[in-house]
Amino acid sequence: MARARRAIDRTAAALVTLAVLVSANVAAAAPTPSPRRAVTSSLNQDDSRAAELLRAAMNAERVVSFIAQIQTVHFSSTGADATIVKEEHLAPDRTHKLYIAPENLNGDSVVMRDDETLTYDARRQRVVVSHGPRYGESVANGNLGLLLANYRPVISGPKIIAGRPTIPCALVNRFTGELVMRLWIDADTRLILQKETYHANGTVGSRVQFEDIRYTAAIPPAVFATPLPHGYTMVQGEAAGAPSTDVSRVLSQAGFNPAGPHYLPEGFTLMGADVTTLKGIKTLHLLYSDGIRSLSLFESASNATPDYGRLHPVATKVGNHAASYVNEGTTTLLSWKDKGLVFALVGDLDLKDLKAIAGSVS
Repeated sequence: MARARRAIDRTAAALVTLAVLVSANVAAAAPTPSPRRAVTSSLNQDDSRAAELLRAAMNAERVVSFIAQIQTVHFSSTGADATIVKEEHLAPDRTHKLYIAPENLNGDSVVMRDDETLTYDARRQRVVVSHGPRYGESVANGNLGLLLANYRPVISGPKIIAGRPTIPCALVNRFTGELVMRLWIDADTRLILQKETYHANGTVGSRVQFEDIRYTAAIPPAVFATPLPHGYTMVQGEAAGAPSTDVSRVLSQAGFNPAGPHYLPEGFTLMGADVTTLKGIKTLHLLYSDGIRSLSLFESASNATPDYGRLHPVATKVGNHAASYVNEGTTTLLSWKDKGLVFALVGDLDLKDLKAIAGSVS
């Protein structure tokens, strides 16, 4: 299950772009959302404090180095899926993660340097090398303005996490009133030491929590070295291209007549697009975000079916078309076929929201 979680994480990682917005005239059949404006200059004193806190938290890993043990838990209807890693991070952009638990991941590791990521798979004795932008646990998808337009930050009393005083900050959707995310931000360094995301019904969908942390830049360079272990093979992973704001140009490269949604939940904005080859299949990728939650529409002119890993898809319907979906934590993947195309929606939304979006794709 943990390897399946990592597989869907790799798919979902392609959802998020860190800092791009696209002009309204290049939207691919998508509506132009009208989020309520909440720019920093018009915020009250408490909101301004929260905005500065979030801005610092978004940048913390670029200036703060540390060694920590981190637990990540994804909750679903079938139970909880947890991993524990030892993470060594040297600001601004070098990270080494060693999996401690669960047992079937023990000994696996990941080294991230600049735009290169090497994943060491101990059981398969291989190293997967990938290049391109990385999308980690950052809040706001790197776009504070979009977040503040769609979410109201609420700061509460201090709490101790991993032996450190933190400032809790809840993020409440301005349109629905739902609590979508809560952060616990180190009062001194502004590093996010705990993050929870929530389902629409208020239950926890995922939790990332530092269980222990030591701030230090004294991390030996050998930690980030990437020798090929004896007996291992090196595999080139999929290249993750940076999304382009020139959506019209990207659409012309798809090789088929693309489609897009005519409905999006309030606050979601088209942020960019790219065309990439996934497992030999040319795939168009449209990216949307509301500042926290992410949504990707993948489409291709093929008969391929999504790779669900070890997850078991559940049958459903998109209009009159057969469809299937899987869910892990707050991430849902919905797939269907229509008009000679294969579609997949992946996002931090409930199934009913994804089905409403899918039903509007044309």
